[in-house]
Amino acid sequence: MPADGASQDVPDDCVVYRVVKREDVKSDGTPGSGSFSDKADEDGSRYYMSVYFDDEMRAAGKNVHDLQNHWNSDGDRYTVYQFTTAEARARGEKLWRDPNDEFPGHGACKRRDDSERTRGQKRNLAKITKPATS
Repeated sequence: MPADGASQDVPDDCVVYRVVKREDVKSDGTPGSGSFSDKADEDGSRYYMSVYFDDEMRAAGKNVHDLQNHWNSDGDRYTVYQFTTAEARARGEKLWRDPNDEFPGHGACKRRDDSERTRGQKRNLAKITKPATS
């Protein structure tokens, strides 16, 4: 996990995508705050919220529809929401690029002070998201 300043390679105007389980979307179409929790890898090596950066996806020839299809390869279980890096940073988050072999543009989001998000902080993230557009 990078230090606080390491997230500066992600521009403030970069669109950030968060993949959310459809069962966690409220009746008004907004994601539940639980969709913004940090998750550890199976081996416990990482503890952050996975996101995808639009600029890297586009550089690899991918878009939000490709991301949605990737996550729904076994059914229609996920939907994608978006916010900007600046919006997340304004709410105390740090973001960094964390490439993986599954899909281009993978990144990470964590509280700037590395603490676990409170329910209120998760709600604040949920409030800034909107359904993803291409």
